[in-house]
Parts: sequence; structure tokens; C-alpha cells
Amino acid sequence: MEIMSWNEFEQQLKHEITNLGGRYVWTDVILRGNYHIQKNVNTGRYRLLDGNRRRLLLADYDACMQKIDELDAKFESDHLVLLIHGLGRHAGIMDKPKLALKNAGYAAHSLNYATLFEGVDEHATHFSHLLENLIGIKRVSFVTHSLGGLVAREILSRSMVWNGITADKLVMMGTPNKGAQIAEFFNRMKTYQFISGQSGQDVLPSQKIKTLSEPLIPTLIIAGGLGNDIGFNPLLPGDNDGIVTVAETRLDIPHEFKLVKMIHSTLMDHKDSITAMLDFIKP
Repeated sequence: MEIMSWNEFEQQLKHEITNLGGRYVWTDVILRGNYHIQKNVNTGRYRLLDGNRRRLLLADYDACMQKIDELDAKFESDHLVLLIHGLGRHAGIMDKPKLALKNAGYAAHSLNYATLFEGVDEHATHFSHLLENLIGIKRVSFVTHSLGGLVAREILSRSMVWNGITADKLVMMGTPNKGAQIAEFFNRMKTYQFISGQSGQDVLPSQKIKTLSEPLIPTLIIAGGLGNDIGFNPLLPGDNDGIVTVAETRLDIPHEFKLVKMIHSTLMDHKDSITAMLDFIKP
């Protein structure tokens, strides 16, 4: 490997600082084993990362593709589980369920995407490209949190087969399948609209959710709540996880359901959520 000059190092460091360290402006577009290529949605640059999210290359798309092809990485299993985080979060928040899936023998990857800079349609386009370019995978399942569930639904509304790979199962944790009333309240403030971007609009009950197809694969919904009429946030109607009500998580089509006593932001980490996820995904 060529030694990077000090000037090149300074330029790349400046680039990372400008882009908030990469957590919020980079979206995964290619996945091979534990290596993945991300696109910066602001600059259009690409970078190649390893399984520990360490950057190996910052270049254009073709150069990153050439390098990832040279690595010839393989998945641990032909059943890949893609984890998709929620609004304003990053891939690291799904590491606990990802590790549980890997320990259970699945190939698993927590997708990163720029939730604050693009909307559900754009996120689904990036991930559909990733799915079409997978190698060595036969089945794909999705484990999602909050907004991530809507992204998965949009992906599945476009196709359930990618280059011979079939969609298997879907797990949604705290996803506002009916839209989030709390987002409707915050949307009155310009600050919310500015910070949350198009994705923040897509979770409104009156927006994207009204035209989004419900999934046609086996689906498990995990909702946070206290099992009463108040929930964690008494300002919301009915049981809730503090952000999304239990009623808002439900689909109209038949699906499996589990209530977990946990708040919205850490619902994916609760042992009951992880156990339910593993039990549901297994053949």
C-alpha cells in the first residue's frame, strides 16, 4: 500500500471534520462481506470502510469499486440481515442487535445513511442499488428502528427480488407505520423542518406514509410501551414509547406483534426485542 503524504493526510482530515466525522452525511451504497462503500450525499465523494468502520480509501466510485473487488471479501452466510437505524441516528446504534445476529450465524450489516439530508425515496434508492450489487447472498431480511422501517417498506414496495436474491423477513421496532403525531406537533416549528429535512416530513401522518405500500413478507412489529393507557409520554394518546404510540406502529395487514417495556431511543437494545427478533428471523 502506498504511503500517504502529509498534505494528503491533512486534506482528508479536513474533509472528515467538515463532514461531522462521517456519521450523518454518508450513505452505504455497496456492501461486500464486512467492507462497504459509502457516498457523501453533500459532496458526491466516496469512501471505502472496513468492518470496524475504518476508512481505507477516499476517492471516486470507480476507484472504491476497484479496491473492494480486489479485497474479494465474502459474507459469513448466504442469509444477510440488513439493519436500518432511525432519524438523526447512525449505524452504530444498531450494533447490539447486529452482534446478536452475527453470533446466531447470520451475515449482518448495520447500514448508515444520511437521514437529515435526504428523504425516504432517496434512502431506498441507495439501498436498492446496494441490494442489486450483492454477491454470494440468497436471502435478505431487514431489522429496522423507527424511520428505518419506512425505508425498508419503500425498498420492498419497489422489488422483493434483487439479482436473484429474495426478501425474507422484516422486523420493525418503534416504526411509525401510521405516521408520528408527535412529528406533526414539532413540524409547526421551522427549526424542526430545517433540522430533520425531508425524512422529518416523511414521518408525518399526512405525508409519505399515506402512499407507502405495506410489506408483503412476514413482518414482526416490536413496539415500546408500558401496557397501559398512558405509556412513557402522557401527552401522547394511549400507550407509547415516548415518541411513537403503540397504535401508530401497527399495520393493516396481518403481522406478528410484541410489546416491550422500553423507550423509543433504546428499544433495539432491549433483551426482549433482540430475543423476539432472533426467534422471528430463524427458519
